[in-house]
Amino acid sequence: MWMVVYIAPNRKVANILKELLETEGILVKLKESKYSSKEEKNIEVMVSEMEIEEANEVINNALRR
Repeated sequence: MWMVVYIAPNRKVANILKELLETEGILVKLKESKYSSKEEKNIEVMVSEMEIEEANEVINNALRR
């Protein structure tokens, strides 16, 4: 089952996180959020339920830099 691990403010940020997670061997799926507006296209970064803790750790470390 796919779980949302992060909601990126745009496609560029989502793609950066996707690359970072995939580098760590985590499968990633991107999907436009149903809560996006016409002006702002939020993107859901999704990973498998089994990899959510590792993905959270990778994202948190990246955001601290």
